Amino acid sequence: MPPATRPRPRFSSIPPPIDEVRIGDAAGEYLLIRRGSLRAWVYVVVSFVFEICFLSTMVYDLLKRTKAGHNDPNATILIAVAAGIALSVWVYHDRWRCIEAFSSRFCFGSGYAALITTHLCMAWVPSIAFAYANYRGFSKLLGS
Repeated sequence: MPPATRPRPRFSSIPPPIDEVRIGDAAGEYLLIRRGSLRAWVYVVVSFVFEICFLSTMVYDLLKRTKAGHNDPNATILIAVAAGIALSVWVYHDRWRCIEAFSSRFCFGSGYAALITTHLCMAWVPSIAFAYANYRGFSKLLGS
């Protein structure tokens, strides 16, 4: 087969050539990320909720330090939550599957112990997904 039509291995440990670098879910980057044997969708959803709370708190704190925050407190909270949701959607947009693939490496457990290990994973996998999502969001902000 010619090199352009040769199928790429699904989970390759070899990085792709510079001209084939893929970024984001739409480009299939999540297919190149090494992943674990279990899914991490639930943990990414929890980290998304953490992201909304974190960004809403940050926006609320910024608004309270300005004149806009000294107006109606309900309006300030509403604006902060709306901004937190919008910013969280921006951070996770086109990166959700990449975050899930990366976070799945830190999930473990099967069989009878799965009930216990699932609760143990809930302690750190959302934190890892939250940190990785913010890393990816910062990279997106810088243009890569």
